[in-house]
Amino acid sequence: MGLGIGIDVAIATFMQASVLSNKKMRITWILGVSSTHTLFPMFGYLLTYFSVQTLPVVTPLVGMVAFVLISIFIIDEIKSSNNIENKQSNGLINIALIFAVSWDALWSGPAKSAQVVGWSEWMIWLSFVIVGGVVTAFCLSSLYIAKKVCVLSLGSSPKHQHKILGVSRWIQYSVLSYFGLLALVRYTFASDISWVVVLFLSFFLMWFVLKAVSYRSEEPRKAFL
Repeated sequence: MGLGIGIDVAIATFMQASVLSNKKMRITWILGVSSTHTLFPMFGYLLTYFSVQTLPVVTPLVGMVAFVLISIFIIDEIKSSNNIENKQSNGLINIALIFAVSWDALWSGPAKSAQVVGWSEWMIWLSFVIVGGVVTAFCLSSLYIAKKVCVLSLGSSPKHQHKILGVSRWIQYSVLSYFGLLALVRYTFASDISWVVVLFLSFFLMWFVLKAVSYRSEEPRKAFL
């Protein structure tokens, strides 16, 4: 989970780096996205936990809801991935912007609840702290890379940079889709299929989807040429 939403934060941070012009703005951004990506999954998990405990009949529905929410987010991200300028901020680092970047972490809670079945209580709570730590590390790393982007650009062609971004998005979408598929399998279909199988399936499905989207986006250009 830290990897999936951490890459999301890293990409957002990289795009916002140009407007993080002073130390106060950078600290606000880092603390904001790190805290929301620690607390939001926790809230989502608690909501799911109490729903399943008090109303077991909603368990299959929880799996479907988690899967649908993650699917909607991934579809929206894929559609807007080619419109990077639309993700640029207007220069105002505020609560609304931080929440806009962090909202996906909220629905990751229900999906995460399927992963922690059988975990001890202390491991569950510790995992949320680890997620926050991983997100913070991604955020700081992204800021550092953004500062060096001019140097990196000199030694790397735009095509190469595009490939790196493509691989990053593939990992991000695959990890997030894994949680959605796991929730669907565990809650809706009550299956005990190995999580490793679900993980490999999510990576394969996202590779296929991204390839299909890339092929479709190239068709108009080929027809024009």
